[in-house]
Amino acid sequence: MNILSDHITRKMPSGLLTVDLDGVITGFNPASERIFGGTLQLNAKLPDLVRESRMLRALLDRCLQTGEIFTRVELNVPVIADSDKRIGINLSPFTDAAGTIEGAICLLSDLTEIVDLQNQIKLKENFVALGEMSAGIAHEFKNSLATILGYAQMSIQESDIETLRGFAREIHKESQALSVLVTDFLNFARPLNASFQEIDVVELLTAVIADLRNLRPGNYDVRFKSTTGAIVTCDATLMRQTLLNLLINGVESLTEKEGTISVFVEDAQRDHVRIVVDDTGRGIPAHQVGKIFLPFFTTKTHGTGLGLSLVQKIILAHNGRIEVQSTEGRGTRFAITLPRSADLQASEI
Repeated sequence: MNILSDHITRKMPSGLLTVDLDGVITGFNPASERIFGGTLQLNAKLPDLVRESRMLRALLDRCLQTGEIFTRVELNVPVIADSDKRIGINLSPFTDAAGTIEGAICLLSDLTEIVDLQNQIKLKENFVALGEMSAGIAHEFKNSLATILGYAQMSIQESDIETLRGFAREIHKESQALSVLVTDFLNFARPLNASFQEIDVVELLTAVIADLRNLRPGNYDVRFKSTTGAIVTCDATLMRQTLLNLLINGVESLTEKEGTISVFVEDAQRDHVRIVVDDTGRGIPAHQVGKIFLPFFTTKTHGTGLGLSLVQKIILAHNGRIEVQSTEGRGTRFAITLPRSADLQASEI
């Protein structure tokens, strides 16, 4: 390293270090030493200094063997007892004059403060969501309890047997509704017991669409198109539940059960598969779109408001994401993005 480059690297606010073909540290600047809390040493193996050593070792091997570049890889560095630093690392190979890879350059940044801030924001969002959920539970319970108490009070002064039986039926119906509410909430709250296997999403959707016709008859059309093979690692039962829930929501949004449900399976970025469920229904008001995944929030006359919350929970458990776009009066589109099987396995290295 000449005087100019040495001067520059010493003044850099970001960390910079180099490793050889074995992942052994051959040089680092002062910022790297600060980021690693003074634990950096020449001739130490870089993967041994992070929690995710196996993953970093695999990424370094790919970088050094194939010249692949990696950006925004996040890792945890143990600096003191019971405390980690969150760092970001970019990996890129460097070569000799003949173009042969000699090692890798690692650019480092300390993300700890950013992550702490994100966690604080997330905590506040969680409190807001908890408040929304609590309000939903309270609303449902107050409605049912008011009905039960009303019929119970009328029963005290009523002597006609048939009328009393009618009151009892209403009390029983509301009690069952409360029982269903509690059961649904417990099912939503408990951890998912997933059994992962390779599933063909196209085959699964074909079966789900056939079930939809039996569960929700009507004059609507279902259009299904796939432009790619779609083998993903998932729990078939949970994924079927997710897709059927979205399709049923789409049908129930149609006026007089007439309209079109369109389903697409297509390629997404970085070896992912996208599943799109599009309807021509009533749509969701703009001010409600951001709330539809909150537990107990619903735009339906009947329903607990846990269906889409569970859908989101299942998708997140599969390392995927779900997005929604809706225009009131024109319809709603849900897009699920899932990693293909090979990509999911690679993320577990």
